[in-house]
Amino acid sequence: MLTKKVETPAKVQVDMEKSLRVSKKILDLLQKRTKSSAEAYFAVRLVGIFLEEKLGFKMTAEQEDELRKLWRKDTEASDKGLTS
Repeated sequence: MLTKKVETPAKVQVDMEKSLRVSKKILDLLQKRTKSSAEAYFAVRLVGIFLEEKLGFKMTAEQEDELRKLWRKDTEASDKGLTS
């Protein structure tokens, strides 16, 4: 079966706050199901690669930076007891 490969991925609008909430749930699941941080990391990377290949787009550097900032902000707030 042939699939159409997108040469230049279009920017996709994403709800970053929702993505953060979902990623935290996935992380909780991975921590319960894997034996090491390395296994969890590779599982996430494989899912990311699968989605990039299947859907024909990937995260831009700007989106990745924004998600990293959100993650750090959320982690700092969690450390201070401001979020669950």
